Amino acid sequence: MVERNPHGSVYHLWEWGEVLSLTYGYQKYYLTATHNDNVVGVFPLIQVNSRIYGNRLISLPFCEYGGPLADPNLGDQETRLLIGALLDAASKLARSLKVRYVETRSPPPGVACDCITDKGYQDLRSYVTFRIDLSVELHELWARLHRKTRNAVRKPMKEGVKVKDVEGEEELESYYRLYLQTQKRHGTPPHHHRLFERLYDVFSDAGKIRLLMAEYRGNPIGGVIMLRYDATIFWWNNVTDIRHRSLNSTNLLLWKMIEWGAQNGYRTLDLGRTRKGTAIYRFKSRWGGQEAHLRDFVYFLDSEEKELPDPSQKRYRYLSKLWSSMPTSLAKIIGPKIRGDAGL
Repeated sequence: MVERNPHGSVYHLWEWGEVLSLTYGYQKYYLTATHNDNVVGVFPLIQVNSRIYGNRLISLPFCEYGGPLADPNLGDQETRLLIGALLDAASKLARSLKVRYVETRSPPPGVACDCITDKGYQDLRSYVTFRIDLSVELHELWARLHRKTRNAVRKPMKEGVKVKDVEGEEELESYYRLYLQTQKRHGTPPHHHRLFERLYDVFSDAGKIRLLMAEYRGNPIGGVIMLRYDATIFWWNNVTDIRHRSLNSTNLLLWKMIEWGAQNGYRTLDLGRTRKGTAIYRFKSRWGGQEAHLRDFVYFLDSEEKELPDPSQKRYRYLSKLWSSMPTSLAKIIGPKIRGDAGL
């Protein structure tokens, strides 16, 4: 069903929920609608229960996309009825589980969004992403880059930075060490190492993941994780060694992924959600992609409740500064618990 829907993403797949469940112990609820024994609709939901943040149903954690999907062969009225039934089933499940709210991230535009708002979901958070069209010639992709971005790609090439695929536990461990450094700089609790292991194991078997590492004089200085689904590549994570930041490894890695995607029949590279006006927004805006708005919707079971965990809030900014000063050895022990509880 996911494969037939043009708005289906790698995150809608059972494998994504399986990785999260195996890592953090989440309970999965994949609601389906059938007609004549054929699945014509699906709504993947993950229960995230925390003493700090409360009990929630999220579609889906740690990514940009989620929400209900319908068979694209259905008409608008049939789709509306089907999506409505899936949302009603989600509300019934939410009450039985006594959750605070149901959250759906960047659901498909059009009928699905209309149904979501009709059912009382509130539009509370918004982000943007940039989608790069990989169907054009490589020289055109290069020409679409901002002048400063092209220069930032050339520099690591001239300095002898090499790019290779991450293979095996030892190289995955090197990636994770850089990840811990990166999260510390950002003031963000890290994921558990098991998430990366299981993500690699589950998605590599299906050919849906690619990890690249940048090396300088034989040492890893940066990396990127891309998830692959149908004709789209999703940028999920990147890491950098701050000591070699001037070598612009992320620029080279991203260009290599664009180059590879264009040469292997992919049509779109999705750079992932970000907030407008931030440094990462400016970085992503210079790669020749089309800006697209992403909207998160929330249905509160208690009509008086209006607040979600949000890293931009003042109290979370204070915690972020505190986290930046924490030793990495301690952060990798307690961080995954906090990250898993948040489900952001």
